[in-house]
Amino acid sequence: MRKELVVTTGGREAIVAIDHHADGTLVVELDGVPRAVEARLIRPGTWSLLIDGASFLVDLDPRRTGVAASVGLAEAVLTVEDAQTRKLRLAAHRGPPPRGEQIHAPIAGKVVKLLCGLGDEIAPGQAVAVLEAMKMENEIIAERGGTVTELGKQPGQSVETGERLMTLS
Repeated sequence: MRKELVVTTGGREAIVAIDHHADGTLVVELDGVPRAVEARLIRPGTWSLLIDGASFLVDLDPRRTGVAASVGLAEAVLTVEDAQTRKLRLAAHRGPPPRGEQIHAPIAGKVVKLLCGLGDEIAPGQAVAVLEAMKMENEIIAERGGTVTELGKQPGQSVETGERLMTLS
């Protein structure tokens, strides 16, 4: 059985095709390049992957804006969409995609750094700030993107849950 997905991270899209074979193995194509993959679920959200002979332990954590995939210390927020569903959605969509939003702190903490400044153009799914809460750093992601028109907080300032961090238009 073949499944095609569109995976987006950091403004880059990739087509991922997954073929499940009767013997339990997977063949995964990333932008048309086939890879032999063995996948084993270790515990909910954690997978052991053997990709072309290299071993990876991958943690998947659902987020409001996608799925955070962590391998060691590296993390990327991915959006995953069925390729056929995406084609239908894009065919039905009229006009430019929605832009602009107010980005609020999802948790209380301290602003460690802003990853953008006034006038910067932000893509949907792009990280815009880092908040520290309970000694952990959390990336804050723009859902729609737009141009940064207002900064509500600066690095070093405390923020409460729901407080506005910035405005995009």
